[in-house]
Amino acid sequence: MFPSYGAALDYLKSATDYERQQVRYSSATYNLDRMRRLAADQGHAERTFRTLHIAGTKGKGSVATMAEAILRRAGYRTGLYTSPHLVDLRERIRIDGEDVSEPDFLWAMNRMERTLRRLRPTYFEIMTEAAFLIFAKNKVDYAVIEVGLGGRLDATNVVSPAACAITRIDYDHMDKLGHTLGAIAREKAGIIKPGVPVVTGAQRPSALRVIRRAARPLVPQVWRPVQAGTVLKFNVTGVLGKVYRCELPVLGAHQAQNAAIAIGLVEASGAEVTPVEVREALRHVRLPGRVEVVRRRPWVIVDTAHNPVSVRALRQAIGPLRRRRTVLVFGASADKDWRGMLRELGPVDFTIFTRARSPRAAAPSELVRSRRGPAVRVERVDEAFALARALAGPRDAVVVTGSFYVAGEALASLPAGR
Repeated sequence: MFPSYGAALDYLKSATDYERQQVRYSSATYNLDRMRRLAADQGHAERTFRTLHIAGTKGKGSVATMAEAILRRAGYRTGLYTSPHLVDLRERIRIDGEDVSEPDFLWAMNRMERTLRRLRPTYFEIMTEAAFLIFAKNKVDYAVIEVGLGGRLDATNVVSPAACAITRIDYDHMDKLGHTLGAIAREKAGIIKPGVPVVTGAQRPSALRVIRRAARPLVPQVWRPVQAGTVLKFNVTGVLGKVYRCELPVLGAHQAQNAAIAIGLVEASGAEVTPVEVREALRHVRLPGRVEVVRRRPWVIVDTAHNPVSVRALRQAIGPLRRRRTVLVFGASADKDWRGMLRELGPVDFTIFTRARSPRAAAPSELVRSRRGPAVRVERVDEAFALARALAGPRDAVVVTGSFYVAGEALASLPAGR
């Protein structure tokens, strides 16, 4: 038995963590056999609630968060499982919009303890089964589950969902998922199950062909998107023909497409929701680390973009912001296409290169050699972020991006209440 929450965390940190380690993607490292044994040993907690399952390259965390918010506003008891976390691992498992409590997490770890020592599952497998157990314990009606990596071999793929979604597919994790959109799409589409409704949005033809070979996808439509300050207004025609008038407190027109997928996913699951409930849920939703405005005067924006397509969306989202100068704080994983990310960002007035506390992080000394224009390197994210805020005047913008870990460490360094 783990005597305390801290002891449970210490054990979890000792588990193999593919999020922070560079490993070859194959059935030897990523497979469902151990996860199936873990789930069976715990009595298949994942079968006690209805599940919405979400894969994709870009937007799956936003879709998951919005779908859960819609279900909760409609009166359902909800669970939400996402990854990675920004500040606290309890963010990954949420009940009715709140991070899992330390006692509940400790309960789940102790429930699994004997099996953990026998099977030696990975960090992500432990977190996934902990989420299933906690959702079952709290008697959720719906659990919204975000895929960790890929889909076909992901630990979350033991669920039998009521509906699933494939968000925008693009180039990322190519060393693991393949070097063509078709190959990447085949991994993502591995969550599709016979007879289960599939919702998707705009896709490139090669990716859409793969999805269509697995299922006939439902595609909600977005129309009339308008960015009014930091509020995005748009309309959605759902997969059942209903029209939803929506507002999101976000920057970035790309979030309208994510909201449409979330709405379609909830509709396809059979949940009963009204246009008013959808509107109210989206009006109040918070998307941490997704072009998140954490301060104004100066603008301080934190984004988890970690591939070129996400950085392009970030650049387009902040484009209309009135600002005198832009101070960029950038750090990335060495195995990511950080050169492509920097190209997508384009010129900025001043760049501070940094590194997260991750063994996969690229060295700031290497990053700084690739950048034209004024730039410095600062080893710690919190110090880099503090320097950027000190350099920025009230009419400037500070933008932090490059990885989940950089975004998380930046947010963690802000005072309480931000």
